[in-house]
Amino acid sequence: MKTKLLLSASLVLYFGHWTCVANDGWERRILSLGWENDAIDGTDKHYTQGARIDYLSADNTLPAWLQSFSGALPAFGYEVNAQKYGLGCGQEIYTPEDLDTPNPIPDDRPYAGWLYGRALLQRRGKAPLGLFARETLNFDLGVVGPESLAEQTQKEWHSRSPRGWEHQLRTEVAFMLNYRREYLAAFRTADNRWGFDVIPHLGGAGGTLQTFLNAGTTIRVGYHMPNEFASGTTATTWGAYGFAGVDGRAVARNLFLDGNTFAHSQHVHKEPLVGEFVAGLTLAYKSFEATLSHALRSREFKSQQSTDSFGSATLRVKF
Repeated sequence: MKTKLLLSASLVLYFGHWTCVANDGWERRILSLGWENDAIDGTDKHYTQGARIDYLSADNTLPAWLQSFSGALPAFGYEVNAQKYGLGCGQEIYTPEDLDTPNPIPDDRPYAGWLYGRALLQRRGKAPLGLFARETLNFDLGVVGPESLAEQTQKEWHSRSPRGWEHQLRTEVAFMLNYRREYLAAFRTADNRWGFDVIPHLGGAGGTLQTFLNAGTTIRVGYHMPNEFASGTTATTWGAYGFAGVDGRAVARNLFLDGNTFAHSQHVHKEPLVGEFVAGLTLAYKSFEATLSHALRSREFKSQQSTDSFGSATLRVKF
């Protein structure tokens, strides 16, 4: 009994130094440059490379037509306190594991490239139980096939000469509408130096590119933690934190595995359930933030021999 009382008192004293906090996030603009690559494991296979640039506006500067559209959207379970619009563009490259075979490989994913533009609406605000919510709705529109320039990019940037690009997916204009909602539970020490965040999320997508439902959570721990969902800190000159997260996805369609929508093409039988684990580190100095992470992804198609992994780097500037 005495031991239980001492343990309870210790927990009260320890957690008494922490308070649950959250606020409206970063109010001004954000520019992000992101790069993902599987070269960390010494190979070019499956998800070979992804590059993207994104811009987010300052809070509540939506053009009139987008303001009207946002106003017509319900906000279930939270109060909208701030809104941003965003624009972006990117490219993704997918290849089979064997790059030296000039013929189609029936039991491996096809060569494919995706060049796209993105428009998004982001809203955030107070939610019940002292939490804050953020939801993001983005629309991607682009082209799959030779016009994606994936073949040229791989040969130029990876110093490789894959022999099967002539069998890549055919030219197709594709789109995807993606929705994601996150909740932030943020805990800080009394001096606001050390922090601990729990960020569950759920969402889904639909379109000719991909159709899926997903859910997961992220945990962050660090010094001078951010007071927002994005990486970084606005409270002091510098900050740093580590993070780890999981995501589960129920997949109904993946063009990069199922093949072209309106034409016959190479394809493989996809896995209906896909999981991913990611861990990394963010360093911030004034308005600049850098994030390095590594992801492990479960098998995406039936004949895949092993899980995939890839690294990513993101540079974010707030202004």
